[in-house]
Amino acid sequence: MSEVRRFEGELVLWHGERGFGAIMPRHGGQEVFVHVSAFPRDGAPPAVHDQISFEIVSDGEGRKRAARVQRLSGQGLSGQGRNDDVTRVLGRSTGAMALRRRREERRRRLTYTVVGLALVIVALGWMQFSVPSQSHQPSHFASTATGPAHH
Repeated sequence: MSEVRRFEGELVLWHGERGFGAIMPRHGGQEVFVHVSAFPRDGAPPAVHDQISFEIVSDGEGRKRAARVQRLSGQGLSGQGRNDDVTRVLGRSTGAMALRRRREERRRRLTYTVVGLALVIVALGWMQFSVPSQSHQPSHFASTATGPAHH
């Protein structure tokens, strides 16, 4: 059975209403995603700047996340969980901040697409109603050609 490695870090991002955040490992490396379910149920909600220790596990889709989080009380874990260990465990994981940036970029592209489409629709509508149609213009010859002949 392999040794369970614990890492130390600081909670640098927390969305309490959504129940997730990010941990920055103490010795550097990538941010680690953390869900509220990883925290102890001791009545104290997670808060930014909490000093914590954690394990890193893979979820069902192969993404890395923090598990079995514990709050630190003063001293750390005496050098366990160094930067190179966090990087090795995380591999090429993008981290919580990169995930948030990708989502914001996707949202921004969608907004630009919707606004662009709306402008095209408005422009086409404006063109349709601003160009006069031939069927709506009165003809000068229509009244003389169909009217009674005067002698």
